[in-house]
Amino acid sequence: MFKKAMLLALLPSFAIAAQLDYSFTSPSFNGNGYGTYILTIKQLQDQAVANNKAQADALSQQAITAAANTPQAQFVANLQSRIYSQLALNITNTLFGATGQPSCGNNCGGSIDVGGNTMAWSLNNANNTINIRIINDNNPSQFTNMTVPVGTFAF
Repeated sequence: MFKKAMLLALLPSFAIAAQLDYSFTSPSFNGNGYGTYILTIKQLQDQAVANNKAQADALSQQAITAAANTPQAQFVANLQSRIYSQLALNITNTLFGATGQPSCGNNCGGSIDVGGNTMAWSLNNANNTINIRIINDNNPSQFTNMTVPVGTFAF
């Protein structure tokens, strides 16, 4: 045993000691570059939200377009267009006739509901004019008055 102790005493021993330093590599833990780290994360989140919204809007628009292109929707749009065209022709013929003079006689008028508005018209023989008044049905204080001279639409 004594031999072992002597042997250990004679062996040179070197000890090196230093302070152990550990630093986190993630900026969320060490604070270095934390502002840019958070900014980058926020930008990535905002981009993901914007991409998701753009995809949802594109899918919604695609569904609306697909619904409008069905044969039934095209038929309804075509029918509606023809009805409005015929209605406009009838109103024009009633107001101005073939000669540019009203074809309904003296002191005539009428009204029609078109798209949430009421269009009323009347012939004013004293001034030789047609008065047209378009009234917003939701707010009757909003209206447009037009005075059209009779006889200026003849060809």
